[in-house]
Amino acid sequence: MMRKKITGAVIASLALALVASTAPIASAAPKAAAIAKVGDDCIKAGRTAPGRGVEGSDLTCLVVTTGSLKGELKWWYKNVTPLTKLEWVASSGVGGGYGTTAIAFADAMKAEGMLSDYTVSYKSGGSGTVGLGYFLDQKARKDIAFITGFAMLAGVASTKSALKPEDSIAGPGLMREYEAIVVPANSKYRNINQLLDDIKADPKIPFAGGSKGTVDHVYLGLLLSKVGVKAVDINYIPYSGGQDVAISVLGGQTVAGVSGTSEFTSYVKSGKLRVLALSSPKRLASIKGSTLVAQGIDFTYSNWRGVMLPSSLSEAERVNWLKAAELTRAGATWKATLVAKDWRNLDESGKTFVSFLAAQKKEITATLVSLGLA
Repeated sequence: MMRKKITGAVIASLALALVASTAPIASAAPKAAAIAKVGDDCIKAGRTAPGRGVEGSDLTCLVVTTGSLKGELKWWYKNVTPLTKLEWVASSGVGGGYGTTAIAFADAMKAEGMLSDYTVSYKSGGSGTVGLGYFLDQKARKDIAFITGFAMLAGVASTKSALKPEDSIAGPGLMREYEAIVVPANSKYRNINQLLDDIKADPKIPFAGGSKGTVDHVYLGLLLSKVGVKAVDINYIPYSGGQDVAISVLGGQTVAGVSGTSEFTSYVKSGKLRVLALSSPKRLASIKGSTLVAQGIDFTYSNWRGVMLPSSLSEAERVNWLKAAELTRAGATWKATLVAKDWRNLDESGKTFVSFLAAQKKEITATLVSLGLA
């Protein structure tokens, strides 16, 4: 089993510095108990905000004792037990989206005093089902967490796997991320319409992306369907993660690649790759490139990821985990990560995440079937 242990101290420091340099300086108005959310300013210590916390729990106005908000008076959870050590399971190779998400959130948890230590185990293969199978086999453990996402639900559907993600516990949702289509910096393609025209004429042009049936595959299939190309006709070359996609494009094995924006950011900044299109409604701060919308294609799309927890957790342990995650998201480190990566919060958590997952499963499966991918 391959493991990567991260201290997180340097990353946390950089993240805090990023918040200081990018966030506008303003005094937030204290929030009344009736509208309070975790991390909001409050006025009088000891007051409670009934039902305003996760799963209908109460918030308390108190002085924060750990993390980036230490010393500030905030609507907070009165009783939360920080987690000690976690093994995060990522169904991708090193540098892939699941692993980078695990590291980013685990580092934020450490920075806010909600986690002592962690490792990441990379279990790529089977469109994500190898990692899922490993995680579900650890059901007796409590010190493990699994990064799920669009690609996981799509992978289960496209491979017709008998594994059931719902055999675990829905934890917190984490983030949404937009997609990018890239080519080498010396490519003849200067905009997305040039590439789409060539693919329409020759669908066998090799195109790199994540595993079969993932958000990359579905997004590309939906995009090409708009210009009359069937998803089943394209020459889609699947890879286990965005780093492998970038290497394939740079090495000339494929003409273009698609993945989440964070997978390509360093390559675009170094001038090795050029973005032809972003799936976001407007331009992003983290990566240079034009949107599909700006190029006359009215189409936006996003990936998402969250956390699944082992079925061995008691109800009290489940709620405590959700509270620790909420306090992490309220802190400066996670907020800085969202800014740096151009991610957006996925606010669903616990029971609301269960409903979100059920709706996504239905929608993703239907889309895959319509595109001939499942």
